[in-house]
Amino acid sequence: MSIKKCVITKGIYNDKELRLLVSFDENDKPLDVINLDITKVGTVCEAAVEKVLNDIDACILKLSTGDKGFIENRKLKPEFFIERHSEKKKVCQNDRFWVQITQDKKSTKPYSCNFIKDNPTSDYRDFIDFFIEKFADKDCEIVSDLDEIISKNLNIRAYTDESFSLWQLFDLTKLLDNVTLKVAYIKNGGNIVIEPTEAMTVIDVNSGKNGGKGSPMEINRQALEEIAAQLRLRSISGIIIIDLLKVSNKEEDKLIEIAKDAFKDDYSDVTIHGFTNLGLMEITRSRLFSPIIL
Repeated sequence: MSIKKCVITKGIYNDKELRLLVSFDENDKPLDVINLDITKVGTVCEAAVEKVLNDIDACILKLSTGDKGFIENRKLKPEFFIERHSEKKKVCQNDRFWVQITQDKKSTKPYSCNFIKDNPTSDYRDFIDFFIEKFADKDCEIVSDLDEIISKNLNIRAYTDESFSLWQLFDLTKLLDNVTLKVAYIKNGGNIVIEPTEAMTVIDVNSGKNGGKGSPMEINRQALEEIAAQLRLRSISGIIIIDLLKVSNKEEDKLIEIAKDAFKDDYSDVTIHGFTNLGLMEITRSRLFSPIIL
């Protein structure tokens, strides 16, 4: 699922204006829906150490954006700090250095950051530059009808049809309706029900209209492919528990391989942990972007 097209536009959804970046594959299937007014991934900023967490060898940062950040001490290079308060300790309170936000925050948790050696002012890049450079194909088409985006020094094609916006052309209201519903449908009439909670996301697989016409193994395969797509579209991360249709132990091993293949193109780190004693598949997906609508 390589990114072949990115559409950057805005529209009204549930009485709220949203600026979105939506990516598509070669078949115009949506891969990512990212709210540009929420995400801070790719932002470069100065950080001051607010608290050293010795128990987990990390730091809480106060970012120049006004946000809280988090960084593991192993990523730090003291010789490149802007300001350093101790030659004996690797990091101290009020030490200052440059970081780049690599993960949006979840709830009250801070933004995850990476250390940057040098003053990045001369080659500062915003989120769109970051996303295109890091995730999209080299021949990716970028199209926008937003003046502030078109004016950037990027290879962006301007969409100029004022009678029919990009939002309408790609039917983004319907797309948002689909990714905010609890239910998503699979090819042969089955469906998956997605229930996010504070601690984890629980997904239930149902045969639906299949009514026994398709084998449990085939329905599970289709469900895992759709789950991989939906988790990426919805920016769901953390612990995910999947209640698949019951199969044999040997078939469970096969489903683990199918799941690994389904998630192979995800830019987030996805780990398939296997099945619990109750027959539930456990996976974890690292956080990268915030959900479209908080």
